[in-house]
Amino acid sequence: MLLRLLLVVSGVATLTAAPVELVPPSLRSAVQPQIALTSTGRIHVTFGQGNAIYHTSSADGREFSAPVKIGELDKLALGKRRGPRITASDEVLLVTAISHADGKLHAWTSTDSGKTWSEGSSVNTVDGSAREGLQTLAGDGRGRVLAAWLDLRAGGMEVWSRESRDGGKSWQPEMRVYAAPGGNICPCCVPNLAISPQGEVAVMWRNELEGSRDLYLATRSGDQPFSDAVKLGSGTWQLKACPMDGGSLAFSPAGKWLAAWRRDKTVFTSSAAGQERLLGSDASQPVAAYAGDTPILLWEAGDALMAKRGDASAERFAAGAKSASAVSGKDAVYVVWEGSTAGERALLFERVR
Repeated sequence: MLLRLLLVVSGVATLTAAPVELVPPSLRSAVQPQIALTSTGRIHVTFGQGNAIYHTSSADGREFSAPVKIGELDKLALGKRRGPRITASDEVLLVTAISHADGKLHAWTSTDSGKTWSEGSSVNTVDGSAREGLQTLAGDGRGRVLAAWLDLRAGGMEVWSRESRDGGKSWQPEMRVYAAPGGNICPCCVPNLAISPQGEVAVMWRNELEGSRDLYLATRSGDQPFSDAVKLGSGTWQLKACPMDGGSLAFSPAGKWLAAWRRDKTVFTSSAAGQERLLGSDASQPVAAYAGDTPILLWEAGDALMAKRGDASAERFAAGAKSASAVSGKDAVYVVWEGSTAGERALLFERVR
């Protein structure tokens, strides 16, 4: 097994503990956990239950704090990769979430490690434009954060973004990332966003061009606008529906982006340096992160979550698992997901080394 057993991968022995439950029984119906990590190693997780948004954290991953309610939104966007998002630095935590009712991308910050929260102005300035409820959030751990979301202000579905230099307390002007020539990108697949250690930004989304639902990527350095969109992969997916699967994006310590994404019933990975590589068949919802220099990829296959460490073979990570979120660490990837314990629903956490 990849996890929970001692094994040798490229000559290195690895041992991980059993998953840790994040929330008490009263919150076991919670869904869509999202994880962030500070430079000092503190783990922060946000999730939703009904219309409420919560936060919990841990110093070591063995035990998590009692969840604190951040706020509530009428018709909170939740499920199908919708839900709150989180970034963390040692000074400021930022959580964002969307209301289907008002179409706003709401933002809360905390300066006391999640004990109390303050809501600021909405990230999107056009009321109703984010009502589809699909968003992504990334930070560099030093106060720079970027949000991106699917936006309807122009009538068709576009990708928009906004940057903050102080952890989400204030924001720079909005910036359109991409507008499709035909007027719409795929309207129900979550976009993805990542920031490299060197400060490069990459945004990924599923497009809709001449009947094809393929993944595209654009990058940005400094204060420059986003680059032209680049298609990922060599094949194409002709589809008259939305697969509700936007893939995942991560940067290596050296600043090279890695994308994981789905085409039809297969998940692939690709990077700026190479062609697509098959990860698994009859699969969906891939997630990418790095343990040091080693890429860790997870995806759903049937009722299980699979994991692949570097060039090693894929292994079963957890049964009955879905909606994983992962964050890169110096020597491990930190993962949260919807699973079960003692036959009941639960939110779970584990490291992948």
